[in-house]
Amino acid sequence: MQTQTEDRRGDSEASRVKISRFSWRRQPVARALLDTARLLAREQPTFGALLDRLGSRGLGLILMLMTLPALIPVPGPFGMVFGSILALLTAQLAGGARRFWLPRRLRDRPAPAAAMRTALKRALPWAARLGPGLRQGRLAWLTGARARRVCAAPMFVMAVIIALPIPLGNVAPCAAMLVSAAALIARDGLALMVGMGLSALAAAWTALLLFAGAEIAFKVWAWLPH
Repeated sequence: MQTQTEDRRGDSEASRVKISRFSWRRQPVARALLDTARLLAREQPTFGALLDRLGSRGLGLILMLMTLPALIPVPGPFGMVFGSILALLTAQLAGGARRFWLPRRLRDRPAPAAAMRTALKRALPWAARLGPGLRQGRLAWLTGARARRVCAAPMFVMAVIIALPIPLGNVAPCAAMLVSAAALIARDGLALMVGMGLSALAAAWTALLLFAGAEIAFKVWAWLPH
């Protein structure tokens, strides 16, 4: 009975974001986001408890959940907080971790469930559009343990950029991280390669922003009286 009730809630939520009752069930990313939103609606977990609960769903879902609040505008310094967590997680991924570890102080910190639910709700239309482009098991060997360790390096760079207070600097690395995380959820190797390409573009964009910012800073410094 409880499962049927949750399915009806999922169908209702799916209809509000224009995902059909049948299509969202076949989309691994949309289904994962809906299930996580239900979990956050029932509980107010700590970061550690949340990672423990989601660990069985795969590393990709955890990375996506930690990226969404940094991309979608919600009150608070979520870019710095979640970017730092992502840097820690992707570093572990590069080391071949199958489950993520957090320091005790961070594990015991309550996760901002309301903000995360808002981010998840706003991400559902994006997940619905992304879903048809994913194919479960396509070039799955590119999402295996060895490939994940290689791909974790550019993902770590994206996490560091997300954590930095760069104006307009979050969008590109978050988009690259989300595509990569969705690829891991669906085990779609081609989509993961697209995520790596987006990571390279995001790194170039960030370098351009930093260069432009440095140029402006130097010009302002030269203009000021000394």
